[in-house]
Amino acid sequence: MTCRVYNLSHILFKFIIRENIRNIRYFSNKKSYNVLFFGSDNIALGSLKRVNEFRKEESKIDRLSLVTANTSLNKSAIEKYAHTENINTLQWPLQRLHIGEYDIGLIVAFGHLIKDDLLKKFPLGMVNVHPSLLPRWRGAAPIIYTLLHGDQITGVTLMKIKPNIFDVGEIISQEEVAVSNDIKLPELTEQLSTIGAEMLVDCLRHLPHSLENAQPQSNEGVTYAKKINKSICEVKWSEMSAIQVYNLYRAIYGLYSLKTKFRDKEMKLFNAFLDDNNEVEPNSPPGTLQYCERTKSLRILCRDRRYINFKSIRIVGKKEITALDFFNGYIKNVSLNKENLMVC
Repeated sequence: MTCRVYNLSHILFKFIIRENIRNIRYFSNKKSYNVLFFGSDNIALGSLKRVNEFRKEESKIDRLSLVTANTSLNKSAIEKYAHTENINTLQWPLQRLHIGEYDIGLIVAFGHLIKDDLLKKFPLGMVNVHPSLLPRWRGAAPIIYTLLHGDQITGVTLMKIKPNIFDVGEIISQEEVAVSNDIKLPELTEQLSTIGAEMLVDCLRHLPHSLENAQPQSNEGVTYAKKINKSICEVKWSEMSAIQVYNLYRAIYGLYSLKTKFRDKEMKLFNAFLDDNNEVEPNSPPGTLQYCERTKSLRILCRDRRYINFKSIRIVGKKEITALDFFNGYIKNVSLNKENLMVC
């Protein structure tokens, strides 16, 4: 019985190796490929445009189609683009997709888990663009967490999809990107998206050999970037240093505004910056609020006794105003013993 199990396993192993070799030989001789692109938002749109340009420039892509998860009655930007370019659009979840109908699947900012039964329908598998240097910042919000934690280096990872789990597939390629101190979410997103689109095209250009040397992700340095919500924008002055508040501002810029409370009213803070002449203030508590004449800004003291500055403010229910207007309206005429107002 033991001998039979061994022989059966050996035969199965030889069969798998033979099939892999057959597939490699087949796709090595293949001149062009049928590609199914999965994506729904503007990040995905940039990559789809670049892949479509590549399709027109070279003869590597025979057929390009789009899968989108838009549930709205109105067409999304990526659907409108596909329509103008005569790219066939399929709705998620997919129905009646045949094995081998498409050679490879491309996933960019799609957000839906890929199951094993779908993955098996692509002879070359599926490839995902992820805007971080995996295994750092697996998850839904890698760029936000990159900025939130003040990472000085980030990048883009091209990886094979592994079924039933996000962001753990074998790495095809990676490209590092330096993160400047003042870059914000929209700019970094655009930068990484452009790089990711080019990496995707490079992978397509060198199929199938570009997939052959993918390496497993390291088990070290794994971090997670879970999905955020509006609660992230509430500043905790007694818990956060000035640089942490500034990093939060950069990380959620364009999504949410920083929030605090002033005289029991919600206040939103805009146009943040760190003053190069930021001195330590040892005698006042975090949350202390002052107007800085030199920088024409409102400054608020943080946990490390350093200030972060804001050029404009909005009390909820009122319009956005400059720091000077806020000073004139809320601080200037306050008695001296209350001049250092507080936020919380």
